[in-house]
Amino acid sequence: MKQVKIGCYSAFWGDSASAVKQFLENEQPKLDYLVADYLAELTMGLLARSVAASKKGYIGEFLDLVLAPYLDFILKKGVKIVTNAGGLDPIGLKQAIDKHIKSRGLDSRVKVAAVYGDNILSEFGKLAEQDAFTQFDPLSGASSPEAGLDRADNLLSLNAYIGAEPITEALKQGATIVVTGRCVDSALVLGPLAFEYGWQYEMTQTNLDHLASASLAGHVIECGAQATGGNFTDWRLSAFSPNGGWSNMGYPILTFNEDNTFSITKPEKTGGIVSRASVIEQMLYEVLDPENYALPDVVVDMSHVQVDLIEPGHVLVRGAKGKPPSPWLKCTAVRQRGHRIAVDFLVCGEEAEDKARYLGAALIDRTNTIASQQLPGTENTINSSDSAIAIIGNESSLGPAATQEKRKEVVLRVSARHSNRKVLDILSKEAASFLTNSCSGVCLLTSGRARSSPNFVASSILINRCKVIPQVRVDTPNPVSVSFRTEGCRPIEAAKTRVHASSQPKTLPQNNRKLVQLHQLAIARSGDKGDTANIAVIARDPNHYEHLVQKLSPELVFAQFSHFIAVGGQVTRFEVPGVSALNFVLTRSLGGGGLSSLRLDRQAKTYGQLLLAGITIEVPSGSRIMSNL
Repeated sequence: MKQVKIGCYSAFWGDSASAVKQFLENEQPKLDYLVADYLAELTMGLLARSVAASKKGYIGEFLDLVLAPYLDFILKKGVKIVTNAGGLDPIGLKQAIDKHIKSRGLDSRVKVAAVYGDNILSEFGKLAEQDAFTQFDPLSGASSPEAGLDRADNLLSLNAYIGAEPITEALKQGATIVVTGRCVDSALVLGPLAFEYGWQYEMTQTNLDHLASASLAGHVIECGAQATGGNFTDWRLSAFSPNGGWSNMGYPILTFNEDNTFSITKPEKTGGIVSRASVIEQMLYEVLDPENYALPDVVVDMSHVQVDLIEPGHVLVRGAKGKPPSPWLKCTAVRQRGHRIAVDFLVCGEEAEDKARYLGAALIDRTNTIASQQLPGTENTINSSDSAIAIIGNESSLGPAATQEKRKEVVLRVSARHSNRKVLDILSKEAASFLTNSCSGVCLLTSGRARSSPNFVASSILINRCKVIPQVRVDTPNPVSVSFRTEGCRPIEAAKTRVHASSQPKTLPQNNRKLVQLHQLAIARSGDKGDTANIAVIARDPNHYEHLVQKLSPELVFAQFSHFIAVGGQVTRFEVPGVSALNFVLTRSLGGGGLSSLRLDRQAKTYGQLLLAGITIEVPSGSRIMSNL
């Protein structure tokens, strides 16, 4: 049975560049491919600013920190590389790589392909006139859709998420390095697997199941060490694991089998952990509807996937099913709306919380007073919706579950955004004066004045897939077009197991001997999609799953996060019985989304742990569940 081995060394631009060493410098592991994910909404905004300043539109670190220093190892091991480091300029990155390869006399051994066509910014006006766009609903009709785009918007970037077929085509043309623009993360794995197994992208059930299984495999490994003990609930198992723990984290190795099953391991003599729990947590990371995980090439149903520990450090995954993709592709638009700033103070002593809260309010008030004097106009003051006073250390993120203990040391963060950068400059200048004319026991946590930065706003929209035509360029200036498949596409049908809540339960559980902390019964992983968060809750013991289904309601979760959910937001619960999990989707819960939010946690990284720490579940005192705790 043919197997294909793929390692992933990067989860985002900023991940450890040294991770690639564990795949290349030793005899083992023997890999067929290395993949690397570099792109996120923030990355696209930063690259757009770079392009506007006549600088690079791609991730230059891929060439400088990975390819150039490790090229000899890559060639020796015969590993092919697929990455989305092309960003907004895959052709530019291809040209830079070609130049480097030629300078080392290796151009006969390396063939570089660029996959592009995702950048539709220059066509926005024409596409809008053709009514090619429609609104994006994160729950496919079950929640309020996001606002559309205005033709007057001054967009920095507009990219459609393309799929894996252009990557497969590039490999067919003999490419050994493939650099793409904004493809979906899992396509970096699906593309090579479709090439290796000779799969087709026509929408037969057999093909769809192939594409779904490979896409799920790509989803599990694309966030690097998050599959091998990073961002893991039972953190001590990872932190104190052999071979250095977190200081030497192993990154995932995927072994894909012809029968659509796959396994996850990591390189020998590395830290971290590969367990059933670590893989399930990552499988549900940033997933909204588990029955309808929408991708350009396939819709993945992972609701009945099975995950089993075969031996220590070796996990087998099977059972993904495929459905035809939607006629629409998701696009992300990034624009700049003014600037933002944050100032941090340390406040200590008696009544530290009260002092910090009043200091923050006074700083905003003084800024507005001075701005109204120096910059006449009502638009030159900071509105309450564009400022945030956060007290770090008083459990404010826990909402109703926070303890009432008075803290004697907290961090105050004052954040603001404004269309006029001069207003934020006033806030920055005035902040230091509060060291001498406000409360005692206060200091700034940074040296020098805080500086404002661009405030990016991202939004999602759908485009008809026939309007986006990916291109593949390998040896010649003339690209090959790889149009999206349209025959057989169909709208996504909502999962039957979902339950909604837009309010708190009438009565909340009260502390008594029959209540146990959710952390004792489950683990969790949370992530973001724009202004929407997901929290996957996985039963520690599958025998406890039905009890969680009965007791962990969307109303209970809404109550725990009501301080984060904006008007019109809701909590939707999906069942994932294959891995004994519940997936909660919280719309309008991140203060506008990761780029522009003033929240401390803009990407829902903490939400899973907040839920585990804040919720108690009623358990019969004489039940088997209680006896197992």
